[in-house]
Amino acid sequence: MSNQDQFGPIEYVAVEFTGGAPTSAGFEQLLTLVDTGVIRILDLEFVTKAADGSVAVVPASTFELADFDLAQFDGAASGLLDAGDITAVGEELAAGSVAAVLVYEELAILPVIDAWTRSGAKIVTEGHLTLDELAVALDNTEKDA
Repeated sequence: MSNQDQFGPIEYVAVEFTGGAPTSAGFEQLLTLVDTGVIRILDLEFVTKAADGSVAVVPASTFELADFDLAQFDGAASGLLDAGDITAVGEELAAGSVAAVLVYEELAILPVIDAWTRSGAKIVTEGHLTLDELAVALDNTEKDA
């Protein structure tokens, strides 16, 4: 890509694993998405919530899984998520759970954005729809039809 100042859409997802440890399911697919250039990990934090309700960020290597080495994600924790973000995730967790909080950039759309901007177009706004917002919009569309 010629314009290194372009970014793809930035998204985040927080996934709760009950039982106090993440499972390996999904992490291999995450690596595949990174390796194939579909996404770029901007931050990956592991958040725990103790029985007393306290919330902490811990390194990925804290969790020893039999079938996957999470330690390879230790370098992905960039600190992009601030204390308020971590607190908000912690409020959603059940005691004794851990969450993986992933902030990522979607790279697949960059060639489209690059082509538009090279031809004189400019990005005027961008955003994110939640699943709830999408459901409401679809419901409203069905009512209008």
